[in-house]
Amino acid sequence: MSKLLFCCIFILLTSCNLTDKKEKVYKGYTIYGALPNTNNSALVYLINEQNKKIDSSKVINNTFHFKGFVALPTLHQLQLRNQRKKHTIILENTKYTVVLGDDNTFVSGGDLNTKQLAFNNLQSNLNTKKLDVLDAFMSGEIQLDSLQNAVNKIEIDQKELTTEYIISNADNLLSATLFSTTQYFNLKELKDLLSNTAVAKATVLKSVLTKEIKKLQKITDDALAKKAIVVEANAKKIYRKPAIMFSGDGINRELISLKSIIKGKKIVLIDFWASWCGPCRVVTPRVKQLYDRYKNKGFTILTVSEDKTREAWKKGIEQDKMLSWHHIFDDFGRISSMYGVKAIPYMVLIDGNGGIIKEKISVTELEYQLQKLL
Repeated sequence: MSKLLFCCIFILLTSCNLTDKKEKVYKGYTIYGALPNTNNSALVYLINEQNKKIDSSKVINNTFHFKGFVALPTLHQLQLRNQRKKHTIILENTKYTVVLGDDNTFVSGGDLNTKQLAFNNLQSNLNTKKLDVLDAFMSGEIQLDSLQNAVNKIEIDQKELTTEYIISNADNLLSATLFSTTQYFNLKELKDLLSNTAVAKATVLKSVLTKEIKKLQKITDDALAKKAIVVEANAKKIYRKPAIMFSGDGINRELISLKSIIKGKKIVLIDFWASWCGPCRVVTPRVKQLYDRYKNKGFTILTVSEDKTREAWKKGIEQDKMLSWHHIFDDFGRISSMYGVKAIPYMVLIDGNGGIIKEKISVTELEYQLQKLL
């Protein structure tokens, strides 16, 4: 269903449910809903925070209706019978208008619900900017450095936006709800957020942050503990699934084999990459930093190119300044097929014996493994 039709139904519902001047004002919540694509035998459930169905409404003339009272604003969900999808609503004692569609959901009403929608729109705008920058890079309008700087700036804006909303809503449910849907904060930032005066006075948010800090602190402490015994762990032989050996043409058409690259090394990263892959090139600077940091400790990289032409492959290597390590041109996707690669970037970390440490490893996990093993 088009957004225009959704909006028309939305406006119609809102206008039809305006309170008559003579009508007694109801002090609880009222939900007026529409299901444009559903037959009249359907049933809509109202589900509370404990995932329990607390009310139901039969769909009549493609509309449904709920009425009740909440002591405090709480998260609820609407769910159509026999469907898995749930639609979240922050329920307060006020009037709501809801249109549930197959792909889109419109909710109007409630102070916290309105603030949540505003936050979501701002986040969506920032995500759109990120995609626009990536498109500009892929079309050759900007260089890799500009792409990296723009993405970093947008991510900083996202973190500042989330922090601002959390602090400004510290005294209500929305702050904890927003925090639970974001992953922008590290341990130090969480502690700084908890020290904010407004946050410190907010019981619910303080509890959420304290729990998250405790969880991340444990992860940090566990990582340090594991690092302390890494020498002992490395002394014991660990069985790992053997990596598939392969060979191919290098930059100067010399034959390069994975077996020869592994020889004398402790850790090798196989990086399936292409010059046309924007996400691949976004992470290249971080991979290069890790290479420079650990290359003298037994670490090296073998990049396997999925480019269509050798010219594009070589140009991408030069642009990203990746000449310090090894490269193979994967003609016809022969090597990527061996490893079951469906999408790139795709990185595989192996040890000096050719055993696979981690497949489809992220840059963050790569950094952790290098810190632990080297």
